[in-house]
Amino acid sequence: MLSLEKLAAQPTTESPFPHLTAQDLLPEAMKADLARDFPDESKAGFFPVEQLTYGPSFAALLEDLRTPEFSKIVGEKLDRDLVDRPKMIVVRKWSAAKDGRPHTDGEDKVATALVYLNDDWDQGAGALRFLEGPDLDGPGADPIPARYGGFAAFARADDSWHGHKPFAGERRVVQVFWLKDAAAAARKNKRHARTNFLKSLFSFK
Repeated sequence: MLSLEKLAAQPTTESPFPHLTAQDLLPEAMKADLARDFPDESKAGFFPVEQLTYGPSFAALLEDLRTPEFSKIVGEKLDRDLVDRPKMIVVRKWSAAKDGRPHTDGEDKVATALVYLNDDWDQGAGALRFLEGPDLDGPGADPIPARYGGFAAFARADDSWHGHKPFAGERRVVQVFWLKDAAAAARKNKRHARTNFLKSLFSFK
């Protein structure tokens, strides 16, 4: 499902910090199937895949993301040992206007990868940028369209600023992140459980 050969051929970009991007990593022939099988979550935010229902083509994509080969390629590109790290996979279908504010991620994370599954995307709102600081309009990488088959990955650091202009609506993305150790994974699972419990009390996007 995921073209690991194409991903392995992509160069690492060093500015404003080491990151990896790619396009067309998913087969065009699977676009309709993945749209059909994507988890039908009605609320904004990221949800662990273990809490979601999805179809067979999306399950096949998740299997690719769980392989040691995927972790090895991303780790080599970002100069991080990821193969034996605890890994979590979360999914977003809906974005809220408050999402995307610049941040650097918590210290429990070692690296993050994103796979986008939207029909199309322009260069404006909702397009991720890697930044030199907390200013969305400041220096940094070009916007990364969140279109089908798009990919981005980066190693967490004190200067790994990233974010996107406000966007409210459907924005399908799978996020994979590698954590420092089992204790970090336990903390992350606990935070997701608490956040999703609070979301379950409200019926909003």
